[in-house]
Amino acid sequence: MAATLRAAKWFLQVPRKVTPPLSRSVFQIGREDSNNPNWIRVGLSLSSTVLLWVMLIRHHDYEVAEYERRKKEQDS
Repeated sequence: MAATLRAAKWFLQVPRKVTPPLSRSVFQIGREDSNNPNWIRVGLSLSSTVLLWVMLIRHHDYEVAEYERRKKEQDS
């Protein structure tokens, strides 16, 4: 019983010092320069966001129109 409690205490113990990783991430090549943004990437991000929102709103309007049409058919 005591050995089990010691093992559980050792396992749940918070490490005193966190060591940094030994290697860098593959995806982290360099830091982005925040003073000089990549305007092509910014434009692509914003335009894709706008496109997705437009598609979402158009699909919602289509679904609402279809709902109203079916509701009208059912009442008739």
